[in-house]
Amino acid sequence: MEFLRKGKAFFLLVLTFFLWGSIYVAGKLVSDIPASVVAALRCFIACFPLLVMARKHFGVKIDKDDIKYFIAVGALGYFLTVFMVQLGISYTGASMAALVNATTPIGITVLAVFILNERITPIKVICLVLAIAGTAIITFGADTHGQLVGIAAVLVAVLAFSVASCYMRKLTAKYPSILVTAYGMVISMVFYVPVSIITVIREGGIHFTGSDLLVLLYLGFIGSGLAQYTWTTVLGLLPASTCSLFYPLQPLFAALLGAVILHESFKPTFFIGLILISFDVVLSAFEAKSASSNSVKKKLS
Repeated sequence: MEFLRKGKAFFLLVLTFFLWGSIYVAGKLVSDIPASVVAALRCFIACFPLLVMARKHFGVKIDKDDIKYFIAVGALGYFLTVFMVQLGISYTGASMAALVNATTPIGITVLAVFILNERITPIKVICLVLAIAGTAIITFGADTHGQLVGIAAVLVAVLAFSVASCYMRKLTAKYPSILVTAYGMVISMVFYVPVSIITVIREGGIHFTGSDLLVLLYLGFIGSGLAQYTWTTVLGLLPASTCSLFYPLQPLFAALLGAVILHESFKPTFFIGLILISFDVVLSAFEAKSASSNSVKKKLS
């Protein structure tokens, strides 16, 4: 039974990162549509499956002091992050954007030191150095000014989501994670609606093809809704540190799908960055697992 449980968990874990990797390729397919509109529609569509999954928790009372954290999660985690990622995809390749975004676990680790007062360790310092080195190598491999703008946009997304994730940690310690995600997604619409209206007016209207609508539905229901469901399920079956070991699969799947669907090519700097960032994430996960084990031992002693 335990073997089947873990087998299901690892299958869902790989599926989750495949779906997240596919978001970058799907986002590139609709890059002709303004990034703010794509991001807004993606999050709007995602609200429906997320609210359905969170419906049994609607009776949970939210403390007034926590409202500001929910707003921060919505504004930074689901508005600014998704917007900047889509903007980055518009300027650079799907695989490049996914690889830069793979530094997110390191950003969370570092910012948790300042926001959550978590302890800094030598391994965390090494992880930070590796993340910076990997990102720098990727940046140096950029072909054009546009790619540099795209990389910068994704780095802003990494920073925004890292800050939001620290607030998510505060909230998920008190509330169900799916409820935090659903409320955060709904709150993001408060920011998306005015930005999207301004964009549509400035552009003189937006034209959607049938294939654009299919991609947007995929981004919302599958890339966001289903992926969030599988991720939440996995976190209930495996430790978070174990789950984060699989994070490098996201840029790997994005690269493979980008090569097959978008016919993207890769420079040596891409693979060097992939190795550094992958090693970075794995080292960070092992450090988190070790810290968790030590904490359990102290409680038992």
